[in-house]
Amino acid sequence: MEQAKIKELIGKYFRGETGEDEERILREYLGSPSSPASLKDEFGYLALKPERVPEPSADFEARLSEITQTMITIHQPDRRRMWVTLITTAAAVAAGVWLLMSILTDHSVRDTYSDPVIALAEVRSILLDVSERMNTGTAQLEQVSTITTKPEELNVLSTINDLVSKNLSRLSYLDELRNGESNPETE
Repeated sequence: MEQAKIKELIGKYFRGETGEDEERILREYLGSPSSPASLKDEFGYLALKPERVPEPSADFEARLSEITQTMITIHQPDRRRMWVTLITTAAAVAAGVWLLMSILTDHSVRDTYSDPVIALAEVRSILLDVSERMNTGTAQLEQVSTITTKPEELNVLSTINDLVSKNLSRLSYLDELRNGESNPETE
């Protein structure tokens, strides 16, 4: 049998258009030792005998209808849930009405003081209080400013540092003396 016809049968098989005779021919060809190895490698599993599907049991239909049947139950509304919904809705409506009324009412800006001299005196009093509080907070910063204004005092520290390193270098002979003493002991 030519390979073109077998490939055509394979295509029909996968589309679900083959009959039992065509499937038997396909199985026999793919199962024979004379069929090409390329077709056996790719479609050799078709040569296997299909498993037989068992017939359903006698009570299969009844069990299937029990599983697939939907139960329709009518639930009585929960009174507690109904009251919560009602109260929540009423609160939302009340909040909306209050918001709408507050937007629609006239909130024009009014002066708190009728006399401008008293208002100016109150502003000065508040600004003076703020100024005093800021000054007490910045008093500790005066010490920081003295460091930046007197760098010559820091030069004294570098002079002291040089003096100490010079004196320490003079004492280096003690290290040499100590090393000299330890060498005879090891020999």
